[in-house]
Amino acid sequence: MQAAASMSIAPTGAALGAEIRGVDLARDLDSETFGRIEEAFDRHGVIFFRGQTITVEQQIAFARRFGNVEINVNTQACLQGRPEVLLVSNVKENGRYIGLADAGTTWHTDMSAYACPPRCSILHAIEVPRAADGTVLGDTIFASAAAAYDALAPELKSRLEGRRSTHSYLAKMMARKAAVGLTREVTPEHLEKTPPVAHPVFRTHPVTGRKCLYVTEGECIGIDGMAEADAVPLISRLHRHLIDPRFQYRHRWRVGDVLMWDNCTCQHLAVRDYGESLRRLMHRVTVNGSVPF
Repeated sequence: MQAAASMSIAPTGAALGAEIRGVDLARDLDSETFGRIEEAFDRHGVIFFRGQTITVEQQIAFARRFGNVEINVNTQACLQGRPEVLLVSNVKENGRYIGLADAGTTWHTDMSAYACPPRCSILHAIEVPRAADGTVLGDTIFASAAAAYDALAPELKSRLEGRRSTHSYLAKMMARKAAVGLTREVTPEHLEKTPPVAHPVFRTHPVTGRKCLYVTEGECIGIDGMAEADAVPLISRLHRHLIDPRFQYRHRWRVGDVLMWDNCTCQHLAVRDYGESLRRLMHRVTVNGSVPF
């Protein structure tokens, strides 16, 4: 049993993010240790553990401490026999990608076009791409939606308080296709499971109570009570404010990293600065959340 005494928390110094040290996720966590981890997660929005050697079953078990596990709509990209695990990878077998190669390649928060978006996503780095000179590629950048809200102009806070924005999975995929291309197929089944849904422009974190800016350019197609010609440019303005570098933390991956992010508190972008010849393989497990308010 892992004891809390061995654990420490090292904030990144950025607007979000902290490293959890002295914890082996292959061991059972006592309630005090897990409580400190969960508290750090709610506070920092992104937490990560370096040098972990865990099985798929251990990753799923850890995720279940935070809530029920979500099965991704892209079932063709899930680990065979373990649909709880989504493969995020550019690796091909028999001429096809074994997972989602385009996952996260534009700014987003996971599955926001669901009526009940996930609480968090947990990524385990199995293979990390490296350039010929040894430089690690494929960073992930996170932006604090909470810090972005705090820094928003009072006039905009007043104007948009209580309003809702419409999130569209189809719009998200088409925007990503136009920006960087898609390696997945958007099927009628996907669209049937993900009809457009309205969420608050300013979402409240269910644990901390912090307000978070909850809109994404390209995915959000309107704001209630506003003409589309006014809403779409405003969504773009809000999103560009959210991803300002002053609100960011950039994670440089190492094999064995286990990193998790809060889908209310932050948005993220997977940097695709590597080619098909450099392998990247991540195991992602997603935990159900609550209806945004």
